[in-house]
Amino acid sequence: MESIPHSKMLVNGALFVLFMGTVWTDVILNKSGRLRSLPYNCVEAVCAAGSEAKSGIYQIRLPLDGWAHRPFYVYCLLDDKGGDPWLLVQRRQDGEVNFYRNWNDYKAGFGSLDTSFFIGLDKLHALTQVQLNELQIVLHDFDDTVKYANFKSFAVGDENEKYALNILGDFSGSAGNGTLYYNSGQKFSTYDMVNNFKPGRENCAKYYKGAWWFRGCFWSHLNGEYINGTIRNGEKGIIWNTWRGVNYSLKYAHMAIRPIDSTEMRVHGCRKKRHEKRQCRKTKNRAQNTTNKD
Repeated sequence: MESIPHSKMLVNGALFVLFMGTVWTDVILNKSGRLRSLPYNCVEAVCAAGSEAKSGIYQIRLPLDGWAHRPFYVYCLLDDKGGDPWLLVQRRQDGEVNFYRNWNDYKAGFGSLDTSFFIGLDKLHALTQVQLNELQIVLHDFDDTVKYANFKSFAVGDENEKYALNILGDFSGSAGNGTLYYNSGQKFSTYDMVNNFKPGRENCAKYYKGAWWFRGCFWSHLNGEYINGTIRNGEKGIIWNTWRGVNYSLKYAHMAIRPIDSTEMRVHGCRKKRHEKRQCRKTKNRAQNTTNKD
């Protein structure tokens, strides 16, 4: 009978434990068959993947009460400028996924991480509570022009607060701020959970067929209906008023967050390790250059 290598037996045994449903939420297997802790965010997830890291789906675990044993999958997007990766919390790229949904759907999340989705208000609250994040909004029109809106900080409350947009930091970017500050502090609304008020248009979510941090009602709305380009009646669609105005529905939009760079955020020391490796390479190169000169 063919013998099974010891390392393979360990991997198979670990998979059997996973299959039997025992507590497995704190660790995953890497390619060498060793166990390692789940990352807390996309920065750590991509760092752990090393030189082979790509944009895609990763599993993370939040070090937060109620979440420590509830890992979940997220879409991590590599930064096109070489910075830390982003964690997508919302994406619109076609009309296949319906965003006109009720409170429970927006609370839990819906769609596909590979295409269009909303991560869920519970997860969004948890992600923005465990550490302070910045927000980036990326927008495409139907001419394939790309614009950006960046906010230095971003956080939403819990369900008791109706997931209010509690923190929205300073703006920078090419798309304009979308007058999103108009919605700052506002509670989230769906057609069956109305937390806004505007005389004559009390249910903004129902009228605009989406869900958002409506006030009365909005100047920007990234969860509206998917409509191709110009809108005759105005304001319905995927709207970012400070770029294409309220009479134009965008082709693509996503919202993404990443931890604000700080030593406290680097829980697993991923950035530190990369820095140490770079310093080690620099030291070796200097030593090699000195030897060559001699």
